[in-house]
Amino acid sequence: MAEKRRHALVFGASGLIGWGIIDQLLSNYSSQGAFAKVTALVNRPLKLQDSFWPLESAGRPELQLVDGINLAEGTVESTTNLLKAKVTGIESVTHVFYFVYKYEEKPEDEVRVVCDMLERAVAALDRLSPMLEFLVFPTGTKAYGIHVPGGVFKPPYEESMGPLPDIYQNTLNYPFMRSILEKASAGKQWTWCDVRPDAVIGFVPNGSAFNLTAHWATYLSLYRLVEGENAKVPFPGSSAGYNSLYNEASADIIAKCAIWSSLHPVQSGGGQIFNVADQAEPQSMRERWPRLAAYFGLEGIGPVEEGAQGEQTLLKPSEYITKYQREAEKRGVKSSPVFKGQFLDSYGYYLDFDRQLSLEKLRKAGFCEELDPNASWFKAFERFKMAGMIIG
Repeated sequence: MAEKRRHALVFGASGLIGWGIIDQLLSNYSSQGAFAKVTALVNRPLKLQDSFWPLESAGRPELQLVDGINLAEGTVESTTNLLKAKVTGIESVTHVFYFVYKYEEKPEDEVRVVCDMLERAVAALDRLSPMLEFLVFPTGTKAYGIHVPGGVFKPPYEESMGPLPDIYQNTLNYPFMRSILEKASAGKQWTWCDVRPDAVIGFVPNGSAFNLTAHWATYLSLYRLVEGENAKVPFPGSSAGYNSLYNEASADIIAKCAIWSSLHPVQSGGGQIFNVADQAEPQSMRERWPRLAAYFGLEGIGPVEEGAQGEQTLLKPSEYITKYQREAEKRGVKSSPVFKGQFLDSYGYYLDFDRQLSLEKLRKAGFCEELDPNASWFKAFERFKMAGMIIG
């Protein structure tokens, strides 16, 4: 019997998680030959040589990179025509990884825009990809109310928790996106699941929105340059934020979980939700921050009260970056643009409560792989260095 030729289509391939999906697929996760072809869809132009994905080799899946795929515009008809014209082999797609996001200032506008994008994509696939078997898309821990001061549910968060009170639930994309997929997949041969991480660790070569890893990598590398080796760098947050428990998830582990789920439809399909993280054991920034700082030759210390140290340490990371970015540019470092960097400055303040995830459901389904979170941060930092986006 001939081996099945799977074709993975990744929407949002230049985003934080989408980049990781492509990286893992081209690295032959979860086994050699699992996918014969990978198609990466991006909106902004991206050259293969600037992508930092695995190079072409005898054992690597075929890669097709397609830019100009803007789901935020047009209709179902125009999206269908666009994908048909630009994606060679769209009719052979078997697995879809939908990792597209568009920020809007007003939550109600974001819900409308994000849902319209998903509806266009799924309707187009329904017309163009008769071999589709599985679709994976991400939600996040806002589903558990982490954006609500003090939180909503008692951790560890389990997938069965919810819904949130209407005032919060109705401004979230997630339930509306799930409803779209439920309706679209009804009576079809394909199924889907929802992977749910908290904070995401990862690398992208061309900037991204809400990328805490890039934000802190830029900040800490500049801090080392300006303040010198072994300088003390306080955690940018409160004592409660420094000590609260959580599980972060690398783009690598999210990608592995998404790929594994797509290949195990019996265990994962039917719109199931899976919490995902590098490891099941929760940790805190009290453990993580000193390790991140040490990577850059700094001494990471706990938060300081305003006025306790000099002006330099009271600058928020985005303010510090703005003030000293020219020092990095003098050394030929490319900028690592992080959209909404000022929002990321609040990470250590507003997330001041325990918010750890239960991974029991994912483990029972059969995905048991874990990664060392420190190693995930360091791997991303190394990639930023390799791309010339932070000081080496």
